[in-house]
Amino acid sequence: ERIKGLRGLIKVVKLEDAVAVVADNWWRANRMLKLLAIEWDVGANGGASTESVREFVRFGLEDSSVPVARNDGNVEAAFSSAAKVIESEYYAPFLNHAPMEPMNCTALVTGDRVEVWAPTQNAESAHATAAAVAGVPLENVEVHLTQLGGGFGRRGFQDYTKQAVAIAKAVEGRPVKLLWSREEDMQHDYYRPMTLMRFKAALDSGGRLTAWRVRDASHSIMAGVRPQEIKEGIDRHALGGIVDMPYEVPNLRIEFAMRNSHVPVGFMRTVFHSQNPFMRECFVDEMAYAAGKDPYEFRRAMLQGRPKDLAVLDAAAKSSGWGSPLPAGVHRGIAVQDSHGSYAAAVFEVSVSGAGELDIRRVVVAVDPGYVVNPDSAEAQVQSCVAYGLTSALWGEITLKEGRVEQSNFHDYRIMRIAEMPRRIEAVLVPSGGFWGGLGETPLAPLAPALCNAIFAATGKRIRSLPLKNQGLRLA
Repeated sequence: ERIKGLRGLIKVVKLEDAVAVVADNWWRANRMLKLLAIEWDVGANGGASTESVREFVRFGLEDSSVPVARNDGNVEAAFSSAAKVIESEYYAPFLNHAPMEPMNCTALVTGDRVEVWAPTQNAESAHATAAAVAGVPLENVEVHLTQLGGGFGRRGFQDYTKQAVAIAKAVEGRPVKLLWSREEDMQHDYYRPMTLMRFKAALDSGGRLTAWRVRDASHSIMAGVRPQEIKEGIDRHALGGIVDMPYEVPNLRIEFAMRNSHVPVGFMRTVFHSQNPFMRECFVDEMAYAAGKDPYEFRRAMLQGRPKDLAVLDAAAKSSGWGSPLPAGVHRGIAVQDSHGSYAAAVFEVSVSGAGELDIRRVVVAVDPGYVVNPDSAEAQVQSCVAYGLTSALWGEITLKEGRVEQSNFHDYRIMRIAEMPRRIEAVLVPSGGFWGGLGETPLAPLAPALCNAIFAATGKRIRSLPLKNQGLRLA
């Protein structure tokens, strides 16, 4: 009754999990949607909060019956004879993809024919979804691919395609352009999974790593998209960068606790290599410090059997001048991580004021993608990863209150701005040949740990939880 008779109104469509207003332009449709009095059934998760979900995930760190993904040697025996044992716990929150262009899809249903125009990362899935929703054969559906406007993994899911076709079916014969608002996009994502990880390591009297135990408690993306890949309760995809770590460790035990809450999770740029290297590489720095060794040299000693990882580590260290004097108050941090068929290492140079102002003076990223066809494009991908990775490390955090996502737009989900970018970003391309990797994701993987390790070098404070805004730090 609130919108009946308003100019431009075509139809109100009730979907299984949403209400849509169809009008003659988006502004009117959005305005009328806000005027509707909608009573939502919040269900069993209406009282959920970040704290309740975190405690649910944390239970996986204490569970005594989790499966073992890798078990080399005998970690308990090594712990009992260790000269030094160190333990730490790390945390990474849910993240939003935050593409510049919100989810959208245009659909036209005419009889038993369907046309879809969609910025999708999975055309086959969009095709199948449209056919299923419209109830027509696959051969009666045509999908036109448009440019993404930012994807980062989000547009592989087809919730927006499903809605657009359902709405178009309700107003058959009319093309319908569905466009989510920024708020809808922010609060209805497939988020990067919340993850907690507990480490325990043993060092001998010479400062060498003799044992390492990892307990990973996290959501499983594969449980929702390819459950057949989960074997004996282990999602090896979720353990990326952990179960396949490049370091030589004589005694290594990796445990995985799958803790799937009601929060939808999905692939994000570098997927689990977004948070797992942050935890692993920061803990490697903790081990190096406990051993009284240089973080770069400590890593080198454990990478002798992995020449490509070692090469990018050496390239990043050499290009950054690792070990050479820096201006007073400036400190370096380093990290290495291979992912998605390529190899990368990063060095950050930072200073931190007494008031917590973080000045990122220089970022060096060495990458081996096998071959480089277009160096300029390769360098742009590195710079893009720095922008995306720093956004996540500095501010990225999706929180829940009373079952709902609290963030709604870029005022409370901050994105790195051009003027805030580091003054020097150096892409060191070291293609070794013999394979074809990629550059869209791999350079992002070592960024957060290299930054946090530099912050430790500058302040003596370990960062074991992201984002940095919650650690009393802000950009200078």
